[in-house]
Amino acid sequence: MKTPKIIFFIWRMWLWFTVMFGLILFSPFGMILISFEKTYPLFHLFCKYWCRVVLFLNGFWYKLHKESYIDSKSAYIICPNHTSKFDIILLFAIFPGTFVFLGKKNVSNISFFEWFYNKTMVTFERGQISSSVNAYRKADRLLKRGISIVVFPEGRVPEPEIILGKFKLGAFKLAINNQIPIIPLTFVDNKRKYPEDKLRVKLGFLRVIMHKPIKTFAKTVKESVVLKDKVFDIIYKTLIKYENN
Repeated sequence: MKTPKIIFFIWRMWLWFTVMFGLILFSPFGMILISFEKTYPLFHLFCKYWCRVVLFLNGFWYKLHKESYIDSKSAYIICPNHTSKFDIILLFAIFPGTFVFLGKKNVSNISFFEWFYNKTMVTFERGQISSSVNAYRKADRLLKRGISIVVFPEGRVPEPEIILGKFKLGAFKLAINNQIPIIPLTFVDNKRKYPEDKLRVKLGFLRVIMHKPIKTFAKTVKESVVLKDKVFDIIYKTLIKYENN
């Protein structure tokens, strides 16, 4: 169903309103909880349930298919395909354990949002080796505490005609260096039902496939390319399978 631009704009603004309303309402407690790594899981728990409310208020829900058991107390490297702004909301809604995102700095010109972003993510500045090293050290520390790391291996949302963008190696090196399992995760419907560039409304269920964790025990960094290709194939074949369904 195609929509006029004004309806599309209002719909998008409604999404951000519902997201920000919860964060602002919770901010007096949230700012304290995100200031310490030990209390971050409590903030994450709030995000989990609020994102479910956001999905419902925007006319969506999720259908999650897990290929195997996921231990909520264990750390993983989570590798989803990147499709739209709903990826982050869905991740909070579905994943059983605590996680943080790995992403670049300077995503907002508003100081408060940049501070909030840096507190709730492992951030780095592209092109700066020292920043990358510090980010990986923080990621290592969180993984050892049982907190998972989410890395979008495509780096950004690819062009609409691209089913799955080329993967970068960072997530796979991080997993092997820490001997942490990787969970490939496929968002089937996000691009089609909540596209970044089209005036289209398709409400309903958003299907998510949480694939079986891939062990990295005894693997070396030299095998990171093979691991990257394996995860790419799993997600790509899943997207092709569900493309017309």
